[in-house]
Amino acid sequence: MKTICLVPALFALLAAAPRAAQAKEIHLDCARTNQTVMVDIDTDRKFLQLMWGQGVAEEYKDGDFYISSPDDKTGRTQKVVYTMKVEEKAIIFGQDRLCVEDPAKGRCLEHHLRNSLDLVSSVLKYDDGEEIAVLKCTPAPPGRGF
Repeated sequence: MKTICLVPALFALLAAAPRAAQAKEIHLDCARTNQTVMVDIDTDRKFLQLMWGQGVAEEYKDGDFYISSPDDKTGRTQKVVYTMKVEEKAIIFGQDRLCVEDPAKGRCLEHHLRNSLDLVSSVLKYDDGEEIAVLKCTPAPPGRGF
């Protein structure tokens, strides 16, 4: 009979367990009249993804950024920084559009957009820049993950 040493495998499993236990995923389905969105959140990674019913996806990873192409109206570029903050009863996420050009070239307006997911009332408030949509959320079906 062959003896198998499971001790190294057991230690590796136990070492990984605390990280897995700390990661918290939240999966919700949110809706209002004529609009749906799947919301998936990993609070450990400060990452949130939205999949709108129309097929458009958005991702928010705290601190990620890009430099925009020149704006059609002003020709200015901006640094777009994604934000995601995990609070006790809410998730706040959005983007900051920051000026990257020399202020002497003219007025550049910075824009800070914030959305919120109230974890107590299960309400998502999403600002698309023109209106704030209010969507009611319910837990996603079991088994959905990233």
